[in-house]
Amino acid sequence: MSDRSNSFFRYLAYVLELILTFVLVTTPGLLPEIFGAKPALIVCVALTVAVYEREIPSMIFGMLAGLLTDIGFSNSIGLFTISLTVVCFIVGYAANNLIVATFLNFLLYALVAVGGLFMLYFLVRFIIPGVENMWSYFTRHLISRMVQTFLFSIPFYFINRFIYFTLTPEA
Repeated sequence: MSDRSNSFFRYLAYVLELILTFVLVTTPGLLPEIFGAKPALIVCVALTVAVYEREIPSMIFGMLAGLLTDIGFSNSIGLFTISLTVVCFIVGYAANNLIVATFLNFLLYALVAVGGLFMLYFLVRFIIPGVENMWSYFTRHLISRMVQTFLFSIPFYFINRFIYFTLTPEA
């Protein structure tokens, strides 16, 4: 198989993974809520794709994942779309040009990215508008969602590692 067909099938696998995780997260009763929140599995997929792909494909998958996250979680399009696009571009650039994407480095990328994304969400949706029970929401839902998203990014790392190395002949 040629490099173009390998990259086509690799990107197709990533898109199918995004769609599957979107269906899994948005179907009521399919994924249980742990401590009042569900993990943002779509963010996990976007971060793991960003570790293995170059900057532009990472940014495009970050934009798609952000759009799906906005539709599934926040009921407004824009916050996760923009922030996940930027985060995936930065992670893709850093993983390919600055710090090699080993498993421990991925954990660092995921910790910083997930924490930053959800803290930005909390800032924009709760602190700036001055929502009354914002700290209750933070402690009951957002901390749980951050921890779960970080932990669920580990199996997605190995799934996307398998996809990348299977469908990239020179890797």
